Amino acid sequence: MPTTQPRALDAPDRIPALLADAFSANQDRPDPQSRQRLSLELRSEIRRLLPKVQAQMDSITPRTRAWYARDTAIDAAREELAKGLSPSSLAACLTITELGRRLRVLDEFAGGER
Repeated sequence: MPTTQPRALDAPDRIPALLADAFSANQDRPDPQSRQRLSLELRSEIRRLLPKVQAQMDSITPRTRAWYARDTAIDAAREELAKGLSPSSLAACLTITELGRRLRVLDEFAGGER
């Protein structure tokens, strides 16, 4: 189950721990406050990584496989950020899991930069 304590901003395990919480949300069904906190933390990390991946994309030859992969990841992350968190437990947990997927992809492109 996700932790209820806020994470330190500079914790080295922030992203792996967030991903673990996000990917277990469907099974654990955290309470509404924990879902909201987890959603905000995931969104914060996604927003932090978006400019890094965008900068990579800008330095890559356009229309190459690497460029398209980053373009797709950025678009998918922005699309997911635009969605709100449903009051339904299942729908909210599915959204959290999808935010985790978007974060994982961006983190992989960012090379694990923290």
